[in-house]
Amino acid sequence: MKLLVFAAVLAVAAAAPSELPYERDIVEILRQNIDHNDDQSYQHSFESENGISVSESGEPEDDDSYSVSGQFSYTAPDGVTYTVVYSAGEQGFQAQGDHLPTPVPTQYPTPEVSEEEDEEEEEEEEEEEEEVRDRAEKKKKEEVRGEPQYERVIVGYRPRYQ
Repeated sequence: MKLLVFAAVLAVAAAAPSELPYERDIVEILRQNIDHNDDQSYQHSFESENGISVSESGEPEDDDSYSVSGQFSYTAPDGVTYTVVYSAGEQGFQAQGDHLPTPVPTQYPTPEVSEEEDEEEEEEEEEEEEEVRDRAEKKKKEEVRGEPQYERVIVGYRPRYQ
């Protein structure tokens, strides 16, 4: 029995990787600064060796919320450095960056329509309504004529439950 336990421990030790994979991903912090003030405001920043830098400052607006502003930047795998500048407060989180899409406007100017164009649109709508009514009347006449109505029947089919 002891030999079996010893063999199992030996097999686990042999199967364990000799080098831990996460050790290669350790990134050194080059600079870091954290300041917390008596008035509950703060400032912090850091910069790492892989090109990531962050700075943020905030101050209380009331008992439950903060007004925060800051920026962060990083270098993408393609070598381009991206920077985002943001603020957050009563207006919500608002981020700006050259690579971020611009927001779609929520208010559009109302185009002016001349009376002639308005009358033409009304006439077109009336014509469409007449066409719909004509189609409905034609369908009713076909039903009244007594045209055969077909029902799909499967030969040899018996319902299981009745």
